[in-house]
Amino acid sequence: MDAHEIARRGRALPDQFATRLPAPTLASLRLMAEGGEYGELAIELTATLVKTQAIVNPEEQQELRILLDATGLPTHLVDQLAVRD
Repeated sequence: MDAHEIARRGRALPDQFATRLPAPTLASLRLMAEGGEYGELAIELTATLVKTQAIVNPEEQQELRILLDATGLPTHLVDQLAVRD
């Protein structure tokens, strides 16, 4: 995945998960997206979803795994997400 694709996918994440995130976390993630910090955004988003036990679908889980891997960050938290179809 090239830098342009990482940026495109990373920028979409805060809005995609907005209804499942605490407001302060969402604001922080949006700032990360504006600053181009897509790896940090993905790890913080994943950690928050795990902590709050928010439900994600298998496609969302896979999207987070792909983005974390593409940015060189660990993917182990993705396996702790609450996944439902």
